[in-house]
Amino acid sequence: MSFIQLPIFHPPRLLWQCFWCLLLLTGSPFAAQFQGTATSFGRQKCFMLDHFPADSGATYRENDAKKEQELCGVSFEDKGIGLCPKTWSTSPGTIVYGIRESKYNGNPDAFESTYCPRQRALKDTVAGVDKLASFKQSVNGQFHQSTSATYAQASALYYHFSRYLNAIVDVPVAVMRTMDRQEHLHRVASKGPAIAQGKMIAAGWNVINSAEKNPLGYVPVDEFYYEDPQNGLFYGVMLKNRGERYGAEFNGNISGKGYTQQYAFLQKTPAFIALASETRMPDAAPLGIAVSKKDSVVGRALGPSVSNEQMMFWMQELSEILILDHIFSQQDRPGNIDHIWVWYYVDGEGQLRSRHIEAKVSRPGMSSIQAPDEVEGSAKRYLIQKTQLNDNDAGGRRYANFTQKFGLLSKIHHLNAVTYRQLVRLANDFETKGPLYKYMRDTFYISDANANLITQNAVQAAQILQGTCKAGKMNFDLDAERYIETQEVEAVKVDCENPSTKKRGA
Repeated sequence: MSFIQLPIFHPPRLLWQCFWCLLLLTGSPFAAQFQGTATSFGRQKCFMLDHFPADSGATYRENDAKKEQELCGVSFEDKGIGLCPKTWSTSPGTIVYGIRESKYNGNPDAFESTYCPRQRALKDTVAGVDKLASFKQSVNGQFHQSTSATYAQASALYYHFSRYLNAIVDVPVAVMRTMDRQEHLHRVASKGPAIAQGKMIAAGWNVINSAEKNPLGYVPVDEFYYEDPQNGLFYGVMLKNRGERYGAEFNGNISGKGYTQQYAFLQKTPAFIALASETRMPDAAPLGIAVSKKDSVVGRALGPSVSNEQMMFWMQELSEILILDHIFSQQDRPGNIDHIWVWYYVDGEGQLRSRHIEAKVSRPGMSSIQAPDEVEGSAKRYLIQKTQLNDNDAGGRRYANFTQKFGLLSKIHHLNAVTYRQLVRLANDFETKGPLYKYMRDTFYISDANANLITQNAVQAAQILQGTCKAGKMNFDLDAERYIETQEVEAVKVDCENPSTKKRGA
């Protein structure tokens, strides 16, 4: 990508006057707002967005609301909070640190001037410094800069829609946050270009600097500024990621390859090969493993063995990822899928339990992960690589929809029945602009164009999977947690047009 440093454009007063005259003639575009519970920090606000309606079939997790509250409890003006520009990878963002327990407590200026330029090298070496969250605003190519694709609402859309679909893939809780442009420019953005570790992320910081100095410069303005840009409040998404990057066992053998090749190699992973098989899951899983091992890179990443329980999780999680990515026009999935290690076990009362293990080992080293005492006592225990879908930036607006382009949904023959039911219900509602459509349109501060695109994609996704169902080639046999508990694969019978499954395994 080319990198061009351009002079900052300062709009003349007449341009501002013409802009506001135009608004009087056409109507203000700033009427929409995020819908949810707002926490105020002076002029700045954090929004815990409304959840899907209670009768929608959405299932939020036990700690979702608590995590939203924790994110919205962070005040950027707190002297125990430090803000650093993200300087690695390709997309700019703000890393939010807790410094209250460190030597920098009460002095964020000192923290930001000394720690931020070396934050990757200093990671886990300075006592009391704790990464609390990432804060990212929209950054797409502007001001003749070539940047990576970031749409602020994407992470919030993925969070809420994953809960709507009853997905088991872990999508992090996300809230929306406004911030004063001058404060962010002074503390974060102005420092980004000089310390960025790469041309593309430096170009992204140049875009942010230009947009924060010139509120009219970013187009469309409502993808960067909240409500009236003269108020000087831009917005972004706050979330806390966890996990380590998958290797070729789930992302595919994609190192050094472009988008087209990456999506081709994603289809050579065990999970996708199994999903594409028309055979029942117990036969599809070993087939996926055997065929994928023809690529030696994938074979090494898989390690000595892969359990049926692991394959059930991978298949269900990947099917959910493909549906979400199709709906939201995701253009940057392979290589951006993470994992954590989780022990699943059945306790003495026959209840399924899980325990997250803090381990940064790759799959071939999983034998080094010891079972905790409460897990060790269970006859049914399984160590699972649990998929984390942290990086969803390049979705939610008109990007290159590679899931759609490569027809990935048309190739899969296994789904969870509840997820299918929810998708068909969503598509039917979106077509009639019903309550689920109104929730999507009103909650996330998105444009009509983006709402229409999401609608079209959701309807198309449902039609594709319904077509496979009507052809008698869809197996509704993915239910990873039930399989762990019962060791039985149940193929659920589903009405393709009007699925009525009420719960998993029904």
